Amino acid sequence: MELKYSYHGIMKSILTTTSTLLLMALLFMGCKQSMVISKVDYSQSIESVLKPDEEGVVKDAKHGLSFNIKPLQYAETRDTSSVTTEQVRYIRGQKGFYYITAPNYKNVYVMEAQKGSLKLKKKLSVSEKGVSRPAFNQRGEYIQLVNLETDEHWKVQPESITQVQSQIAKNEGE
Repeated sequence: MELKYSYHGIMKSILTTTSTLLLMALLFMGCKQSMVISKVDYSQSIESVLKPDEEGVVKDAKHGLSFNIKPLQYAETRDTSSVTTEQVRYIRGQKGFYYITAPNYKNVYVMEAQKGSLKLKKKLSVSEKGVSRPAFNQRGEYIQLVNLETDEHWKVQPESITQVQSQIAKNEGE
């Protein structure tokens, strides 16, 4: 049996192999790893206090965030016929969650930023009577919620809320 190799066949095989290798090299070079920056602290040092417009939209130009408060208002009052919430308070924690409440709300809403939306992660019950004058403070590992009218304090984390004694009350008890 005689094997015959033609010059044309060998060149075609070499060209095909070379083209395949070149194409694979280009594809692998284009598949660079994504850059990842770890240990990111998303925390916002000072709470934002926002007034909703007649449609219920609050806009925070400083932090580049706007959202409609009507779903939160409905969760609190079961009413969205008009905007009754006069101000909204929010702060962003280290892990990137938004903590949102308003005067006389009974809950703190922990929201997770998603593409074009804020998704409820957890609804944390604070008080059956509501918090009359809420204020958020950044405390490193957690968010502090204070009722400025009653001096009640809570330690707020993404999954839980715990009432704590205020520093003033601790000092008076000594």
